[in-house]
Amino acid sequence: MKRTLILTLTLLGALTSNPVSAVADIKGYYLGAMAGNSQLKAGEFDEDAISYGVYAGYYTSKNFALEAAYMMTDNYVDNGDVKANYISLAAKFHHYFNDTYSMFIKAGAASTKVEADLDYDGIGWLWGAGFNMAFSNKVNVRIAYEMVYTDLDASGLEETVDSDLGNVYLGIHYQF
Repeated sequence: MKRTLILTLTLLGALTSNPVSAVADIKGYYLGAMAGNSQLKAGEFDEDAISYGVYAGYYTSKNFALEAAYMMTDNYVDNGDVKANYISLAAKFHHYFNDTYSMFIKAGAASTKVEADLDYDGIGWLWGAGFNMAFSNKVNVRIAYEMVYTDLDASGLEETVDSDLGNVYLGIHYQF
């Protein structure tokens, strides 16, 4: 969590420094990587872990994109193995403050898998929000938060487990 806070403060410092003469991503494809911190709440389980992943999307217009993402985590606990991952597809809406800075919100569906003593999986809802900064016409950096709500099933269990999987991350992507 301390690493994420340091990354967040560093990015915020960069965002408030001298403006960069660049145009934020407006149309076309983009591909990026992300790293951050994830928190999984499922039943009595409530732990944090380092997260990393990739995302890609396509802007159909200046303010709208479709985005797919894949996120995975390290172990959530020191003793034993508990890992999570999700793949998502979401609609992303942008608001531009100027050519360099923008913010976005996104909503969509996600398929979640949690690997523990039993393997849990399910399909649920995703929402997210973040800020974007264009460093050049092709390179953009974002800081974002995503939350996935899923009812997880496991073979051999009759009841589902409600899960909340939150992820705060720093991402960088290339605009084609």
